[in-house]
Amino acid sequence: MTRRASIIVYSIVIMLGLLGLQSWSIAVARVEKHVIAAIEARTGLVVMGLDRAEIALLPLPRISLSNVGFSQRGGEVSGRALRIRARPKLLPLLAGRVDFDRIDLVAPQIDVAVAPGSEGLTDWLAAPLDYLQGLRGQSRIIITSGSIFMRSQGAIATILRDVNLVLDEREAEQPLAVSGSLTWRGVPAEVNLLWPVAAGRGRTSLSVTSSLLKLSFDGTRSAAPEPITTGQLSLATRALPELLGWFGERPRLASAIGAFSLTADARIRPHDMALSSVVARLDTDRLDGALNVTMSGGRPSLSGTLAGAELDLGRLVSRMDIAAPETAPGAAALPFDTWTAQDIDLRVSVEAARLNGAKLGDVATYLLVKTGRFETGILRASAYGGSVKGRLLAMATPDGIDVKLVAGLDRINLGQAGLDLPQLSRLSGTGGLQLSLDGLGRSLPDVLGSFNGKATLALRQGELGGFAFGDLLRRAERNPGPALRDWRQGRTAFETASASAVIANGLLTLGDAQVTGPGYRMTLIGTASLPTQTLDMAALLQPTTGALRLPFSLTGPIEAPTFELEPESMLRPTGAVGGGPFPLR
Repeated sequence: MTRRASIIVYSIVIMLGLLGLQSWSIAVARVEKHVIAAIEARTGLVVMGLDRAEIALLPLPRISLSNVGFSQRGGEVSGRALRIRARPKLLPLLAGRVDFDRIDLVAPQIDVAVAPGSEGLTDWLAAPLDYLQGLRGQSRIIITSGSIFMRSQGAIATILRDVNLVLDEREAEQPLAVSGSLTWRGVPAEVNLLWPVAAGRGRTSLSVTSSLLKLSFDGTRSAAPEPITTGQLSLATRALPELLGWFGERPRLASAIGAFSLTADARIRPHDMALSSVVARLDTDRLDGALNVTMSGGRPSLSGTLAGAELDLGRLVSRMDIAAPETAPGAAALPFDTWTAQDIDLRVSVEAARLNGAKLGDVATYLLVKTGRFETGILRASAYGGSVKGRLLAMATPDGIDVKLVAGLDRINLGQAGLDLPQLSRLSGTGGLQLSLDGLGRSLPDVLGSFNGKATLALRQGELGGFAFGDLLRRAERNPGPALRDWRQGRTAFETASASAVIANGLLTLGDAQVTGPGYRMTLIGTASLPTQTLDMAALLQPTTGALRLPFSLTGPIEAPTFELEPESMLRPTGAVGGGPFPLR
């Protein structure tokens, strides 16, 4: 045996001898007295009852209590554990005292009383954090396969399941360190927390990793004169609506955002969080700026300004469900209270934006939401050599939702726009559109059916693909039959195209619409239904000189209408003699 091995063996023998010299009694009552007192001192929990206490001194001292009930003295924490295991510190034990460097709570069920009306995660965690901060120090506490019940006035507010946490050993004024895993609302998560308990300034950090969230925060916390935490915040989620739903928040506007990530310098106070140097990513689009999140009277508020290079506005709009789910019996098609449940004052400017295929430049947009009021719009944007503006305002009234819509397009080059918008690929020219609508209703069909307003359209120097109206008129005068059986080809140049319409009770009526070009003129009259999105119009094509008339119909859905020659029309060329009409087909 080597000298080192001999020293180790002799030391173990001496320690065992010292333990044997102590007047340890294995009487259950005395074991309970020493062990329970030591556990209470190192955990802050009063043992209210147990079934059995066991102690073993060899090969290493260890203590086990079975079916233990406990409660925080005068506090909000109580519960019961299947077993509490404690590992005594060796040196105090040699002196006849019981102290622990590790305490295991096996399969505990812990009840935490939270303040009435507490709904958020921050409120729920306040009570256990206050309890831990109130300890002058604690042994290393390990919770295995536990459950934590948050109760408000006896009712369960939320449950943490599969709790496996380690609270590191600490002395008075040292920070609280917690790490491990738990399951909340069906989602497993890994957590790490460093929380200062001293009255001064101390480092704090938090990380949470789950299938819905990756969160990290590293900074400092000051408790006086009010708790203020500052540091670097990083957050990422695959889908923002799912993440907010995990926390019990379901803002309807959040459905517009999919994958989301954010980094920022954060300054956090009670019910207020200011974020500077923000870098936010909405899917692949990056926005930089500053944000502020507050909570007042239980109502969240978001404000700030963001700027970036690109933003897909069309993708954001397409994800939002305007109407209520059809499965909701008796629910209004416009659930306006959920659209205005949060206060928002957000300004966003980007160098380029996409809107359902259209490309916009130098875009400034905004979103303003208050109780009973929703407003959004494009303050400015350039597009295809022209400009775009728009505003949507909706307000709650006793009779329903009052909706106002104003839009304007000026000097738009339709030939350029057609490269990005297939529905405009047959049309070229330069012009603009002005639209103003005002409606009132409780559902989307009601609002569309109540719209009143006006619209004007003006184009110049363009072409219309798929038709050659000038050629059609010339061929129809010479030989109508064959000409009218094959007229969907070529292109029609026009000098001007204009239309003005009046909208009343959801029905658009064309009062003056015409297209003029070399040798022809086409007039258009009829109606368009906004609720059903259908057209019922008639067009008349005629030469600038002559008596020939070609009637057309324009009917069907607005997105894909049918443009046809009237089947019942009969033709007679100018100057023809005789009574036989020429059929269309």
